Amino acid sequence: MQRGTWRWIGGAGGAATVALVLVALLADLDTAGQVSSVAGAVVGLVGVVVAVLALRAPAAGGDRTVKARDGGIAAGGDINGTGGRASSGRREVSAGGQGSVAAGGDINGIDLNGRSS
Repeated sequence: MQRGTWRWIGGAGGAATVALVLVALLADLDTAGQVSSVAGAVVGLVGVVVAVLALRAPAAGGDRTVKARDGGIAAGGDINGTGGRASSGRREVSAGGQGSVAAGGDINGIDLNGRSS
């Protein structure tokens, strides 16, 4: 996800936390419990919608770049089970900086029952 998206999620979560604390302090605990229950239900429904949209999205294709920096670890490529076709597009996996590790490539034709394809 983009950095701005993470900031928005963090800001919304922080604002919700402050709101729940204010409800608990200014109202009573029963009201705070009801508000948090409704908020939890809304967040759960949003999570279900996001999961369904993510599952319905087309598979990523095309060029991909994965980089490891300053002691990071990067892995790139696809695992295609049961004799699937090789992925399309260019893959670039690189490591830079001391202690960084990178590995890339596709794994095709994995059969989880132990038979080769």
